Amino acid sequence: MDQQQPLDESTVDPNPINQFRNWFDAAMASGSRLPESMTLATATREGRPSARVVLLKQVDEQGFVFYTNYRSAKAGELNENPQAALVFYWVGLDRQVRVEGTVSRVSAAESDAYFKTRPRESQLGALASPQSEVIVSRELLQKRHDELEEEYRDREVPRP
Repeated sequence: MDQQQPLDESTVDPNPINQFRNWFDAAMASGSRLPESMTLATATREGRPSARVVLLKQVDEQGFVFYTNYRSAKAGELNENPQAALVFYWVGLDRQVRVEGTVSRVSAAESDAYFKTRPRESQLGALASPQSEVIVSRELLQKRHDELEEEYRDREVPRP
C-alpha cells in the first residue's frame, strides 16, 4: 500500500484478520525493518500496566501468536490477568493496527516446536538467563551459559 493512498472504508476488507494480513503483507513487501514487531501491553491483577516489544510469529482466525518464557514478567502478568493489547506501527505505510483481547497459551507441543526453530545460541541464552530478573553480573550469566553449553553439548536444549 502506498503511503500517499488515503484510507478508504470502501476498500477495507470487512474481515479484520484479512485486513490485517493485507497490511502486514504490504509492510513485509515494503522492506520495513521488523514489520512483525509489535508492542504488547499487559497489566497486573491490580491494573498496573506494562508494555514491551515482541515479535508476531503467526496470525490466523484464532488470533495473534507470540512466544515468551513462562517465567517472564509478561507471562506472570498474563497468568494473573489474561487481557492484553497489541499495537503494530508501520511508519513507512502510515498504518497502525491495535488489537485487544484475551490471551491464552498455545499447546506445549507448539511451544516446543517453536523453541526448536531458534538458533542454538538463542536456546542456550533463554535457558541461562533468568527472565525478568536482575542479573548479578555478566560474568555469572556467561558462566551459566558456558555450563549449559557443556551440559547440552551433544543433546537437544530443553525449552525453559
